Amino acid sequence: GIDKRQQPRINLKGYLVGNPMTDPKFDRNFQVQAAHGFGIISDQIYEAAMRNCKGDYINHVNQMCAEVLQTVKSLISEILDAHILYKKCVFSAPKPTNDATARKNLLEESIELNEAPGRPAIDCLTYGYYLSYFWMNNNMTRDALGVKQGTVGEWVRCKRELPYKFDMPSSIPYHLNLTMRGYRALVYSGDHDLQVPQLSTQAWIRSLNFSIVSDWRAWHLDGQAAGFTMGYANNLTFATVKVVLFSSSSFLRGVLFSSLYHVVHGLDWMIELLCDRYI
Repeated sequence: GIDKRQQPRINLKGYLVGNPMTDPKFDRNFQVQAAHGFGIISDQIYEAAMRNCKGDYINHVNQMCAEVLQTVKSLISEILDAHILYKKCVFSAPKPTNDATARKNLLEESIELNEAPGRPAIDCLTYGYYLSYFWMNNNMTRDALGVKQGTVGEWVRCKRELPYKFDMPSSIPYHLNLTMRGYRALVYSGDHDLQVPQLSTQAWIRSLNFSIVSDWRAWHLDGQAAGFTMGYANNLTFATVKVVLFSSSSFLRGVLFSSLYHVVHGLDWMIELLCDRYI
């Protein structure tokens, strides 16, 4: 739309991606190394994986590789891979739980619900996801959002059966295209995410072959190191964030809005954009 000068014109200055799934060659291949670094797999298991898989943890090159990767997968399943320090809680379930009385006031003013998520413990991060199901299916919420009655059915978070074809295995060419055209980019990684480890993100950034313009250093919040950052040519900045969940909302409200712009030079444009859009 920008190249074709379509209206209304979007005055795009740059973009931000957090713990981005980018290319399985990087995203999945660094999970074994990250799991070892986090202490989830032992030295012996890691060494067996390196020895038998020859650095390829996606395609099982032999039976011994497949067996050791199954062990790694089993051990990772014991924790919440999106944030290894948090409790592993219920994410969703196909059938509603028996808590209609506790949710009576909400349910009385909601559309007919067919499928509710499983109810996690209240101290779980996913408890907010659970509440969002009832909030989004509440008629008052829908009225406030301008949803016309009868036009939209039950709202389900992370609807899995959407009809689409996965035809973009890698987004690296898009990052290269945008940054080479002058758009600024901030790529951040929560440092306890095992789904998309910061090791994998750094690896695909290095594959762009951009020169380093700002060496690896800490950035600070209230006098404490809140993460680490490095600047590359073509206005690309990478930053890690200490103990932050992968979701952008948590990051924006808890860290980015507070202080990241103080240390990532030249990204004031992004802060203004994000604050207007998300906060």
